[in-house]
Amino acid sequence: MRRSLAIAIAGIASMLLQTAVFPVLLPSSLAPNLLLVLVVYLGVHQFGAPGAIGAFLLGYFLDTFSGTLLGLHAFAFTAVYLGVHQVARVLWTEAGLPAVLIVFVAACAYALLVFAIGSLAATAAWAHGLRRAVLDALVAAAVTPLVFGLLSWEHRVLRVGA
Repeated sequence: MRRSLAIAIAGIASMLLQTAVFPVLLPSSLAPNLLLVLVVYLGVHQFGAPGAIGAFLLGYFLDTFSGTLLGLHAFAFTAVYLGVHQVARVLWTEAGLPAVLIVFVAACAYALLVFAIGSLAATAAWAHGLRRAVLDALVAAAVTPLVFGLLSWEHRVLRVGA
């Protein structure tokens, strides 16, 4: 219960930062996709149906506020969660360089999924989109230690306070 509460609080904070704060303070190419990092965190730490449902809900949350095709991010986040979950079952990816690398690979896979699905509905600018995807993946990977650290701290606080 406490872990779900921590993830929900982190999801709401990430969505507010991603949609309201970062567009004002940062150029769009340098704004990290915090929800994607949160989905990777779920894939590493939250196994089973609750993690998959959390990834789907985070994607649906992003779909609702981003104005894209409804279900696009929900599908992509769920697919990324499943991929990260399979890797996390075999390899240690909880912190440090392995966590940064898994977020980078997950961000690249997420971008390819979004471009592929988006191109079915409309013409996508693949050349520009793929360059931007690599930059987005690097930015997401760069904030991974901070996000994972904040979530670990949040879990410790909720355990002590409860």
